[in-house]
Amino acid sequence: MPYLTDPTDIKDAIATCTQVKRLWVDTEVADYKTKNPRLSLIQILPEFPGDFPNSLELFMNRVYLLDVLDRPELTREFINAIMSEPAIEKVFHNASYDLRFLGKYQAKNVTCTLALVKRLPLFMVETSNFQLKTLACELCGLPRPDSSEQQSDWGIRPLSENQIRYATLDPIYLAYVHRRLMEIEGMTQRDPATDNVKVLAAEYLRLKQEVALLESELSYVEHRLKSAMQAQRISQMHRVKFSSYARSTYKTPFSELAKLVQEEQLDFDFVLTLTKDMRAQLDAVSDRLPMSVETSETLQLKVIKPEDE
Repeated sequence: MPYLTDPTDIKDAIATCTQVKRLWVDTEVADYKTKNPRLSLIQILPEFPGDFPNSLELFMNRVYLLDVLDRPELTREFINAIMSEPAIEKVFHNASYDLRFLGKYQAKNVTCTLALVKRLPLFMVETSNFQLKTLACELCGLPRPDSSEQQSDWGIRPLSENQIRYATLDPIYLAYVHRRLMEIEGMTQRDPATDNVKVLAAEYLRLKQEVALLESELSYVEHRLKSAMQAQRISQMHRVKFSSYARSTYKTPFSELAKLVQEEQLDFDFVLTLTKDMRAQLDAVSDRLPMSVETSETLQLKVIKPEDE
């Protein structure tokens, strides 16, 4: 695993990484719980031709670890050469965090696997959470790594062997997760012109029935749980948090509001969406109103009851 500390070696690695179309990238940050976090490492796995190696150990030799702690000039070179380059796809997990240290809005062509997994149907990504290590283990079948180094001090030097190994595995796990998520996303891309409508309709009816039963059961249990937690003054049980609050809704006649706005010359102008009944009442005088019409298409499905019901 190329753990690079010499500025010349780091610049050479950055130059090498500009020659590929995709990079899997992660960072380690020192003092991340303080007001002045410091970028410690940039971990990079460049894309390569062919299949992924069968062994994580073989994979680890492909990763670059760039030691940029308190070296802002090297971080700037990475940002300018790679992060700002739209021709190179940079893949992160929870990209918004890493981009705080890697160029923010300068970054171009960034893919976030956390955002990707959140877009996919939950039944296709059945994992206990969306953390990178969890996705790697539960979605890709990789061994769960020792996460104790995640909270370690990334501001110390020299780094321990365990820290270096932990940091090296991150972009590897990211690559596996990214590849698997892209496969799942590809499964969701279907041509509606060739989809089997008969099969889909049958599955839709089956799921509608299951959802109706689950919603009924959920509503029943939810009502009982709320009442029980309120009566027993329990604010939290497991991951369920109970609270109560009073919500006030303020209402006033529209005619009185319009009168007051005119009298006081208030800056209270806004676009009002007209209901069907309001449009009917205004039909005769609608030409006296500046009106825009937004038209959208709504696709609906309706379950038809059997004739014998």
